[in-house]
Amino acid sequence: MDVFVLEYPFGADPPGFPVWKRGSIASEPHLTRPGPGYMLVDTASRPGMSGAPVIPRSWSQHFMEDGTNRPLASNSLTRFIGVYSGRLHTKDPSDAQIGMVWPAEDIEEIIGGAKLDEG
Repeated sequence: MDVFVLEYPFGADPPGFPVWKRGSIASEPHLTRPGPGYMLVDTASRPGMSGAPVIPRSWSQHFMEDGTNRPLASNSLTRFIGVYSGRLHTKDPSDAQIGMVWPAEDIEEIIGGAKLDEG
């Protein structure tokens, strides 16, 4: 499934609109997630993407949270699925560019619980 990371690469400041960087889900988002709870995406990420919203956008069918596909009549469907937090580190920059996305549910829990980093 394609997703888009909406970001300002290399720390570029607004006022312009963000870049829609295309990627794809690289792990099964509805089964056991690797590590402490993030999804993996395959995208050519760059500095400045951390903290960016991640959204899928569908024009013909949309993969729903219950695992079904929903055909769309005429409009696109867009929804927030998480926040991009950077790439997995590799020894060679030409290795696969796999990034981490923290799911929307985790973000809502942090905000709702007013949880702060203790580091």
